[in-house]
Parts: sequence; structure tokens; C-alpha cells
Amino acid sequence: MRSSSPQLGEVMETRCDQCKSRFRLTEAQLRQAHGKVRCGECGAIFNALLALKNYAGELPPRYQQQMPEGTGLNAVKVEAAAHAKKSQALSLQEAMYGSERRSFFTLGPLSWFIGILLLLALGAAQAIYYQRYQLIEDPRFQQQVISLCQLLPCAQQEFSSAEQIRLAERNVFTHPVVKNALMVTGSFVNQAPFAQKMPELLISLFDVRGRLIANRLFQPNEYLLEDRNRNVVAPQIPIQFRLEIVDPGTAALTYEFEFY
Repeated sequence: MRSSSPQLGEVMETRCDQCKSRFRLTEAQLRQAHGKVRCGECGAIFNALLALKNYAGELPPRYQQQMPEGTGLNAVKVEAAAHAKKSQALSLQEAMYGSERRSFFTLGPLSWFIGILLLLALGAAQAIYYQRYQLIEDPRFQQQVISLCQLLPCAQQEFSSAEQIRLAERNVFTHPVVKNALMVTGSFVNQAPFAQKMPELLISLFDVRGRLIANRLFQPNEYLLEDRNRNVVAPQIPIQFRLEIVDPGTAALTYEFEFY
């Protein structure tokens, strides 16, 4: 029948005399370290045998008698001083896992999980930043790009989401001064949550059957009423435009305005 008293081969407990952290170890680990171990928490070197206890809180019975010659409690005290200059004390990490250095891979599942999340977040941030001028066109990613641009430099004049430019009003009428010409006026609004570059304006003319008669793409400095050199349109601020075009005659029935 097995004895209820802990044996030397069983796991025992020791405590760092500096930070009072507790560790589990076996006789084999104590032999390897000659009793001298380094605390994995505070880094202090201490004699594990002096604070050795089993789970009942007492030294294992007949510990000195059962230890092989030269590795008993008293012998370790003498040998520890003799070997101090010859060998470096092993840490508990080295005693329990070998001579491998303490690394991220031995910190446990939680550290793995946190590290993976950090790497994923970093990768996502890099992808968004390097593709920011393409992603800003998609409303699903605009808030992420805007948040990232609050931390990293972004050129607003490079942002463009023409689909969020809305025509507020338009008027086409005979030019009051020039013959055979039309006056085109109106306004548009940037409905995106960010400032973007001033769009190009395409005006197309169609006949009664919907066939294209003529069209032309106008640059901002051609249609702006004020500050013709501005290149950024802020959110929710109406921009007035005015154009003078040749009158196509009665063949032109409808007009279409598009932004690019």
C-alpha cells in the first residue's frame, strides 16, 4: 500500500525569500540546480532547499536520509558556496524546462492570445493606411480611415468619393448677354464625413430620344464662382458653380450633371 506521506520524487513547493513567490519543483530539478535557483518573478537567487515544503506545509519525511550522498540539505549549503564561482545558478525556468531562454512562447495561452490580437490589429492598421485613398471611397471603411488619419499624416486633397457629392440645384437658361449661348448655374454638397478633393463636373446634353448630343468635363477652376484655386471641398458646405456653354439649339432637350 502506498504511503500517504509525500516522497522525494513527488512535486514539492519552495518560496523565494525576496518576493515570496511560490514555485513547484521536484528533487531532480533541485539536483540540477544544486539547490540554487533564480526566481522567475523578481530575478533574485535563493536556496530552494531552505524554503522547501510539500503541500502539507512541512519538509518531506526523512528528506536528508533519502537524498543521495552529497545532495542533502546540509551538503547543499556547503556545495553551493564551493560551486558559486564555477557555475551560474539555474533559474526555475531553466530547471523545469531545460536550458532554453525564457521567451514569449512560455508565457501561456493568454499571452499568445493577446499577442495574436496585437499583430492582427497592427496588420489591419497597415493595410488600411496603405490603401487609404482607395478605401475612403467605400462608406464601410471611411470611419476607420478617418480615425487612422488622426494619428498618421493623410493628404485630404487626395481623398475622393464622387458618389457622395450631391447636386443641390441646377439652372439652365439663355445667356443674358452672349448670343447663341446658355448659362448654367447650380450648387453641390459634399455629403461624405470628410473633406475631399474638388470634383470634376461632367455636363451631358441629350435629344428627345435620349441620344447624346454633346458633353464636356469641366475642371474646378472653370466652374467655381469664388476662389477658383481651391482644391478641397469640406463636408456639408454648398459650393456654387456657374458655366457658359454654346446653345445646342432645340435638339437638346435634357441635361445631365455628373461628378468625378
